[in-house]
Amino acid sequence: MMDILSLFIGFGIGVVVVAIAIEFGTKRTTKQMPSSRQTNDWSLSEIKNPKIMAEYLGDIDIPKQSRVLVNKYKTGRDFNGSFAKRSMGIKGNYILGDDRALILSGPVKHDELGFWTVEKEIVDSLHDEFDQRWNKAIDLSEEKQ
Repeated sequence: MMDILSLFIGFGIGVVVVAIAIEFGTKRTTKQMPSSRQTNDWSLSEIKNPKIMAEYLGDIDIPKQSRVLVNKYKTGRDFNGSFAKRSMGIKGNYILGDDRALILSGPVKHDELGFWTVEKEIVDSLHDEFDQRWNKAIDLSEEKQ
């Protein structure tokens, strides 16, 4: 009788020890991914349906169906295939996607230093600013008439 009781107690202790070992073995230290990162190597192809706000827009290929809001742009610039408006007084340059933003340190042009961010509050704030300016801006096709 004592042997059977010892067997059950030993079995129970073994199950508990194995369960604790599995619990500690599967725990991982979760490394928090940064919500922003610096970049010199970026492409508009990384963003679906981009919204571009540019104090100055340089030579850069703009995907079709993009919404572009500019203050100044390079002479001879062609906006075919994108929706472009002018908004005077823009200070700053950024490109928005649905869930991310590329904030540039200078004009919207190749190899400009920028910061990607996915921080929701910042992205939402930039979307709000873009939409408010977009609604008040002048369509570039109307401006040239």
